[in-house]
Amino acid sequence: MSIKLEKVSKIYKTGEVETIALHDVDLEIKEGEVIILLGPSGSGKSTMLNVCSGLDKPTSGIITIDGEVISSMNSKELTKFRRENLGFIFQQYNLLQTLSVRENVEVGREVSSDPFTVEEIVEQVGLTPNIDKYPFQLSGGEQQRVSIARAVVKNPKILFCDEPTGALDEVNAKEILAVIQKLNEKFNTTVVLITHNPSISVMGDRIIKLNSGQVVDDIRNANKKRASEIKWG
Repeated sequence: MSIKLEKVSKIYKTGEVETIALHDVDLEIKEGEVIILLGPSGSGKSTMLNVCSGLDKPTSGIITIDGEVISSMNSKELTKFRRENLGFIFQQYNLLQTLSVRENVEVGREVSSDPFTVEEIVEQVGLTPNIDKYPFQLSGGEQQRVSIARAVVKNPKILFCDEPTGALDEVNAKEILAVIQKLNEKFNTTVVLITHNPSISVMGDRIIKLNSGQVVDDIRNANKKRASEIKWG
């Protein structure tokens, strides 16, 4: 799925104070692209992800995903659209501790009308030997892979990743990024990934740099690398 933002702004109000999180952003993301969103804290990265995915509504402007104007949808329509088309991976794994790997992934499968099988996706993220284990029996990297499997089993057209490696060491982080890269290539899933780590940008098709709520750079990466080739730091 493709994403298009036209003159998108987001203003948060606290009493008399207005904070401009996004200002007149124009951006187009093509189907199957891996987009890396870079920028310092407060630059608008999370707000951009939230409005693109329908988790939040823009104050003004138009957001279109594959021809559907999500910025004009109501809450019920947005919930249905997200459930059928979008997947989310966050820094926190948000796993259900009383459920096994299989059961956690099944939770994601149950909300989709066209899901993959649990076993297929657990295999894709390399957790087949651990499918009947519980979160407390897994490493941080393995738990994040379960959260990826839960997001991907529903067969999303776009995967939104908010600092998915923020809580992981280099080895586990590269493994997680390799899984995301593999899923993008296998299923042509559009990926929008937020990170504070500029090293990760080498795995993107494009690097979008944000500052003060505006796109300050949109770089096409002519030398895209494998996740395993990332020089950490």
